Amino acid sequence: MTRTRKVLMFVLLPIVSIVALLALFVAYSTFYGRPFTPAKPNTIKVACVGDSITFGNPFFPSKSYPQQLEGLLGNAYSVRNFGAIGFTAQKAGDLPYWNHRYFKLSSEFAPDIVVIMLGTNDTKPQNWSNISRFDQDLRALIQHYQTLPSKPKVILLTPPSTFLVHDRTELPSGMNAKVVTEITERVKQIGASLNLSVVDIHNVTASHPEFFELDGVHPDGEGAHLIAKAVQDEISARHQ
Repeated sequence: MTRTRKVLMFVLLPIVSIVALLALFVAYSTFYGRPFTPAKPNTIKVACVGDSITFGNPFFPSKSYPQQLEGLLGNAYSVRNFGAIGFTAQKAGDLPYWNHRYFKLSSEFAPDIVVIMLGTNDTKPQNWSNISRFDQDLRALIQHYQTLPSKPKVILLTPPSTFLVHDRTELPSGMNAKVVTEITERVKQIGASLNLSVVDIHNVTASHPEFFELDGVHPDGEGAHLIAKAVQDEISARHQ
């Protein structure tokens, strides 16, 4: 082996190892999800159901909107993050939330409040069929949580706005901004028809592309704080 090859091996091997570990970590987060602690005694339990936008950055869990929401709500609440990376509201999606272990665990958590923000992954080409299918499956998910023994109140969040950043011409994984907007309107309609609280996160984030610099879809810590504050305001106003 030449000296040049030895140097390359010395430099590249740690990089390859780190990349492999990161890939395993993301895969673990996607299909298993991070563990969570039981609720504090005598607190209002909030289950945040969603996709990677809810899950947050795997390496900085404290920056996720659910964890920031717990800080904003204070000691009377126990907020737990049941976000699952890449998952959909639609049962026919490539990764239906219904099949993730967090679907079961969020139910066993016996929440007093369930906050649902799904839809962004539903816009991927392999997942999207029509708004009626999304409507049907989101309503079924809402009904599932409403009929839990704990009888939780359900709050719907629309998906955040999406942005084309870094001179990109399309969103990652074929996500569709037009369909995100369509889903946003349907979530608001579903909420009105079921007399549920709806927080229009699409509108809340619309003027803040600076919080979505990563890929135009996932908010940074400041963007997550914006979402958390909007949810806190809704809970404080209507669900105390």
